[in-house]
Amino acid sequence: MKAKILTAALLLLAAFGVFCGHRYYENVHLPEKHREEAVKKQAEIIESIRPDTGVKPVGTGEALSDPLVLCENVNDDIVGWINIPDTKIDLPIVQGEDNDFYLHNGVDGQYNYELGCPFLDYRCEAGFTGLNSIVYAHNMEGQLMFSDIDRYKEKEFMQSHPAGILTLKDGEHNVRFFAYMTAKSTAPAYHAVFVSESEKKEYLEYILSAANYTVLDDTDEIRDKTDLNLLLLTTCTFEFEEARGILFGIIER
Repeated sequence: MKAKILTAALLLLAAFGVFCGHRYYENVHLPEKHREEAVKKQAEIIESIRPDTGVKPVGTGEALSDPLVLCENVNDDIVGWINIPDTKIDLPIVQGEDNDFYLHNGVDGQYNYELGCPFLDYRCEAGFTGLNSIVYAHNMEGQLMFSDIDRYKEKEFMQSHPAGILTLKDGEHNVRFFAYMTAKSTAPAYHAVFVSESEKKEYLEYILSAANYTVLDDTDEIRDKTDLNLLLLTTCTFEFEEARGILFGIIER
């Protein structure tokens, strides 16, 4: 009798082990494998379409009129490219018909296991010519996507890394960073459509008052300057539920 009970117990333990192993394979191993494959695929695509404003068409002696021309071979939704020196942020920017699709899909428009890619708010102007151009991306382990935005929590980091490069169809534009804000996902910082000059002025005043810090020597450089083109780079930062980090910059034209 004891032998039968022992055998049954061993069989039960074996079955439980098989079950746990299957769950681990399905819920941990496979997702990690798929994500690693997605990261590699995205890196390969991004490298193949990286803009090079120094490239000259054969026989013309002139710079390419559209530095994003290679991007069109992958996805017509690509509207720009953001690079911040000394960070992992060197990525194409897409714009979809909503703010959901590119949370789950890659720069080629294909599902990439929730890695997503940087995307411009669908309400913003594709040419980054409005007061606000808001670009979202995930904060991923391994310094993927916009995880390096976290580094701008420290004012010293902005002081040592004050600028980025935004490449658009008309060429490269310097982006001068001036403020960082920790805010909820529903914060007024994410306002994208302005209907009056007074509304723009109120928004600029809000940035100056709500930012964690600014590096401006003179805030009048921002205050009431409604013809500015601002670039907001934003990601999750986990200080509290729905916490977001927002890096503010001025697109120089």
